[in-house]
Amino acid sequence: MKLNFSKMHGLGNDFVIINNLQLQHSFTAAEIKFIGDRKFGVGCDQILIIDPASDGISDFYYKIFNSDGSIAGQCGNGARCFIRYVTEHGLTTKKQIKLQTTSRIISGQLITPELVEVDMGVPEFRVEHIPLLMPQAAHYQLEFDLQTLKFSALSMGNPHAVIILSHEAQLNNAAELSHIAQTLQHASFFPDSVNVNFVYIVDNSLIKLRTYERGCGFTLACGSGACASAAALIKQNLVHSTLTIQMAGGELNVTWNEANLLMRGAAVEVFSGTIEL
Repeated sequence: MKLNFSKMHGLGNDFVIINNLQLQHSFTAAEIKFIGDRKFGVGCDQILIIDPASDGISDFYYKIFNSDGSIAGQCGNGARCFIRYVTEHGLTTKKQIKLQTTSRIISGQLITPELVEVDMGVPEFRVEHIPLLMPQAAHYQLEFDLQTLKFSALSMGNPHAVIILSHEAQLNNAAELSHIAQTLQHASFFPDSVNVNFVYIVDNSLIKLRTYERGCGFTLACGSGACASAAALIKQNLVHSTLTIQMAGGELNVTWNEANLLMRGAAVEVFSGTIEL
């Protein structure tokens, strides 16, 4: 079976987008892994499938798969690419577009041809909604390699842990950060695993971020991770409510005032093609 696709990226976080509005195919985990393989398939961090909405409210069902074949609950960079795709490919004439996901409804719009704003909804700190099998607290900790690892936890439609680094150079220690991230991802108190965000606070309006995602490891950028990190720091009054997040792939701007969290950033289409499954 041959399928048309588009390759897009948001700050280097890359995606394969497939229009499945006619429900012409039901994707298996093995097919998703093949599409996402950088040597034998197209190659990407996540595969985004455009299905018809089933909730009677949204314009599209935004299905997200990690490149290892697992299902993802949310992806902010992918949402921006998804919104640009459905707009520019004539799948909708609406300015404000609602997307159904497995965990919540989000919405967004094109600001310029490449700049997209997404309303990511309300950050969720209640442990039963993350989910996190620990008593509710402002911060959490784990005894790790003879030290105490402190982290915040929340959901942006997918689970996130946020760890504040004391030195910027720590962002470059991939081996140590991977070890910490994988320990948290396999911890029994995160039953659905977790995306792990390492942040360094430059000043009240700027942070630097590196995210280790479920299902694909380090990515050049993570939209939901940027939003989760911003929300965690804003809630602790460590930064302003409007914040710039710098990642290896570029910058996002986030605003949160105890209501819905807004994210702005670029979305770029790279090429289109056909793949045979």
